[in-house]
Amino acid sequence: MAHAQDDAPYYWDVAVPSQTQVDIIADAGIEMVPAGPGTVTIAVDEAVAQTLRDRGLNPIKRAPVYKPLPPERRAPDDTYYGGYHTAADMLRHARDVATKNPGIAQVHNIGKSWLAERGTGGHTMNVICLTGIAKQATDKEKAAAKATAQPDGCALSPSSRKPRFLLTAQIHARELATGELAWKWIDYLATGYGTDPTATSILDTTEVWIVPVTNPDGVDVTASGGNRPKMQRKNVNNSATPPSCAVVDGSGRGPGVDLNRNFPVRWGGDSRNPCSQTYQGPRAGSEPETQAVKNLYASLFTNQRPSGGGDVPDTAKGIVIDLHAYGNYGIIPSNATSKNASQLRALAKKIVPGFIVGTSEETVGYSTTGTTDDQAHGALGLATLTIEIGPNNTSACGGFMPRYSCVDSTFWPQIKRAFTTAAQSAGAPYKQTPTQPNP
Repeated sequence: MAHAQDDAPYYWDVAVPSQTQVDIIADAGIEMVPAGPGTVTIAVDEAVAQTLRDRGLNPIKRAPVYKPLPPERRAPDDTYYGGYHTAADMLRHARDVATKNPGIAQVHNIGKSWLAERGTGGHTMNVICLTGIAKQATDKEKAAAKATAQPDGCALSPSSRKPRFLLTAQIHARELATGELAWKWIDYLATGYGTDPTATSILDTTEVWIVPVTNPDGVDVTASGGNRPKMQRKNVNNSATPPSCAVVDGSGRGPGVDLNRNFPVRWGGDSRNPCSQTYQGPRAGSEPETQAVKNLYASLFTNQRPSGGGDVPDTAKGIVIDLHAYGNYGIIPSNATSKNASQLRALAKKIVPGFIVGTSEETVGYSTTGTTDDQAHGALGLATLTIEIGPNNTSACGGFMPRYSCVDSTFWPQIKRAFTTAAQSAGAPYKQTPTQPNP
């Protein structure tokens, strides 16, 4: 038991009074979450904590990553860790919703995961589009016709009559709640069309696209831990993995590429260590999952950047949100112009009121490169946000792996409002009153 305890991940607070200490943690390839002035939280096992002590840091243990499971969910079923769904479940769920609701939903395959591309397992990735029926009808008729009519749009083409809101979830496998919240958003729209006024209005005026799980191979690794989910963050590309990190450890170091550091735009500023949690990959856009999302952006949205550079115009349409955990942040692209950054700050504050809003440097406290925000905004001028859901505390709902009950009790009410606001803003996301950066 002692060995298992030593291998388990914990949250630790670490004092970082200067950039020197931040760099030690970053060089070790460990993700940091701010925990107050001059302090960050990390999630690592005892061995890595000792390594940091050897480098002069003083990690203070706060709490275990794994939350106690309610007794009623300990029995094995088709979920893990109290109710979380596997990648296969999430992909199947999207297909099932589209099958049951052909009048408002359609699924498109967008590529293969790293394992599937090699014919050694893995998954075909998909995206589900939901939008209203292609005819005028009463709400009662809409509720009935969603099972028989045709959607008013949902073509995998940048030409669309309605503005679009694209949500991507669980690009980092261990951020468990993100895929569940995408699942609930799909169900809310599909079930609510014709009966819930807000859901009906959204789908009648907007195309909502959802990638239910962006890193399915990584989620397979995480879920394989059962009631002790593995700390896999990356995909499972082990082509550059040395023997020292052939299996993911309690700190999340192991095989794979961090897909949210692998996008071509602004690629190259993150870790080159294949064992690191933030390994950027051998080259820009090297991973099939990254390519699938990059190509999806280009398939759904026109390039709205001026040919000569400068500000994305106020007339630009479309919103992209990449959902992460944790910290309660609304992160805007670091490559936005001053005007666009002010507009996106205002948009983020409207979508996630009460969250800390800013660039990665202003929120999580360090620079990130090659992210979804970099790609969607940098290449196409899209109004793009990264939302980090969940508090940095020791409660049942804190951290990467909250109790499953938190999805319903805490996160869904917050994120339902956020997604609703995002969808309602998709027609003119840049038409926001500019705000000043956070002090």
